[in-house]
Amino acid sequence: MRVMLGSSVADRELLDTAALCGHLVPAGSVYAFLAEHRRRVFPDEMFADLFPSGRGRPSVPADVIAAAFVLKELEGLSDRQAAAALSRDIAWKAACGMGLDEDSFDASVFVYWRRRLNDSERPHRIDEAVKDVAAQTGVLAGKARRALDSTGACQARARMRSSRRW
Repeated sequence: MRVMLGSSVADRELLDTAALCGHLVPAGSVYAFLAEHRRRVFPDEMFADLFPSGRGRPSVPADVIAAAFVLKELEGLSDRQAAAALSRDIAWKAACGMGLDEDSFDASVFVYWRRRLNDSERPHRIDEAVKDVAAQTGVLAGKARRALDSTGACQARARMRSSRRW
C-alpha cells in the first residue's frame, strides 16, 4: 500500500510484481537492478527540495517516478508510452516497485515532475545518480554507452514555455 506524501514503503504488497514475477525479469538487466536498488539509488531525501513546504507533494513516490524516467529515456518513449508500459509491462512494474494489479499514474505526472526538476537547483539529479551507479559498479565498462541525459527533458521544457498561451 502506498502512503501519502509520496513516500515509498519497504513492505511488499500482496501482489508485488518483483516477488511474484521476478523470475520473468531478465537477470542483470536494468529492470532487475532497479527492482532491487531503486530506493537506495533514488532516496526520498534526494528530492526533498522539490517540495520544501511538505504540502502539495505528489502521491507518486520519488523512487517510482525516477525509475520510470530512467526506463522512459532508455527505451526512448514518450510520456504516454511510458505510462502505458508501466501499466502493462511486468519488467517495468518490477523496476518501479508497483503491484501487478496497479494501474500506472497518468502521463501528466511526468510533466509535473519534469517541471519541478527543471526549475530546481539540481535538474539533472536523476542522471547524476545513474552515472554514479554506473561508475561505482563498472556496469558500462567495455560496453557501448548510451547517454542518459536531460536533453530531451530540456528541449520539451523549452517547447512547453514557447508554446504557452497566457
